[in-house]
Amino acid sequence: MEPLKILSMGWGKNTWTLAAMMALGKYPRADFLVFADTHHEGQRTYEFARQWTPWLGEHGLTVVTVEGKRTDVVREDWHNSVQIPAFIVDGKTGSEGQVRRQCTHDWKITPLRHWIREELAHQGRKATPGAVECWLGIHWGEVQRMRTSDVAYITHRYPLIDLRMNERDCLSWLEAHNLPIPPKSACTFCPFKSIAMWKDLKRQGGDDWQEAVKVDLAVREKRLKQHGLLYIHPSRKPLTQAVAIPEDEGAYQVSMDISCEGGYCMT
Repeated sequence: MEPLKILSMGWGKNTWTLAAMMALGKYPRADFLVFADTHHEGQRTYEFARQWTPWLGEHGLTVVTVEGKRTDVVREDWHNSVQIPAFIVDGKTGSEGQVRRQCTHDWKITPLRHWIREELAHQGRKATPGAVECWLGIHWGEVQRMRTSDVAYITHRYPLIDLRMNERDCLSWLEAHNLPIPPKSACTFCPFKSIAMWKDLKRQGGDDWQEAVKVDLAVREKRLKQHGLLYIHPSRKPLTQAVAIPEDEGAYQVSMDISCEGGYCMT
């Protein structure tokens, strides 16, 4: 029996390229495109998904949205456990580090696998070795991110790597087919943002920036201080102080910072 084929849909440029290729008959189709909604994506990503999900449906693709049971950044029921890899300054020694990341597993991997098991059961199938292919949107320039699945019933596949397509190839393909390039897919407060991305977020303002500021405050207020102070910006300063843009002084200039496009989640 053919494995159940799932594209882990992040709505970034990588998975959008793959989905569009399927829609236009340029790549074999997955059975489902599954978006694990963290509830913390930027508003531009949600708007892009709302706009283009119907287009994928018109081209015969099924998009499913799943979500975790809890997407809190600070889990008070787990002794104020912080789910994101915030930067820490040790309260006793002053040494610096980063707390363990749990967000990707709890907000993306777990709900995706829960849905997969339910779909297998719905089809009268069991979660046996090789039952599922999970396609991930990692491109040729990110081969270091390839991982073997830690569960036997899921096999990871990397279509963009099979096609030898890097980031530039994805952008060129979208442009050649008159399709839009989506915004970067990431939680508003992701500590892995580049300096340029933080500045862009502040420049946009609105709910996304406000959520990031709120989370930055929350990880310090909720975490017990004897464990150290937490920040979401690598400078280990409060976000409102750490991110400075010319507009703060009523000016504007072109930023020359280079954005990190590698990503740490499922793009």
